[in-house]
Amino acid sequence: MWNEPVDAEQHPSGNLWHAPSPLEMLRAELRPLLPERAFLKRDRGDALLITNAPALGFSPERLPGCIVEHRGALLCILPDAQWVAAFEARIPEPPDHLSRTLLFFRGVEADLDNLHLFARIAKLMDAQPSPGEIEACDRALRNRAALALRGGCGGGLYACACVRALLNRS
Repeated sequence: MWNEPVDAEQHPSGNLWHAPSPLEMLRAELRPLLPERAFLKRDRGDALLITNAPALGFSPERLPGCIVEHRGALLCILPDAQWVAAFEARIPEPPDHLSRTLLFFRGVEADLDNLHLFARIAKLMDAQPSPGEIEACDRALRNRAALALRGGCGGGLYACACVRALLNRS
């Protein structure tokens, strides 16, 4: 299951990064909750996923592990702070220097800005990002990290850094 720690021995290569992307994990978790004909796609806006479920008569005010927002006939889905904290908990060792620096914030409740940043970085794993897109996300993450280290909200930044490291390895 996605919210259990990754064990290197479970993977023949010893590579901890064989797990599905955060977008794939959230999609797999939500798919059974939606109507059969509903699509569940990567959002082009601030959310991680978008679905047409409201057009099919399914219009929840809440989905487990998610923040939902109605946008016309669509439902925008963003992982909530608890989902991101569970994602962080399954990464036993920081994969790079930036994530090691932000390990201090693992388990701290993420604010909405950091949840949007997590979604922005996670969506790049499901796309063919240009070097400019990766650089822009990297800059945004480093700016948020600098603010957090000076006393701002750092919740969710460890998850952002780990996904960024995964993105850089692919």
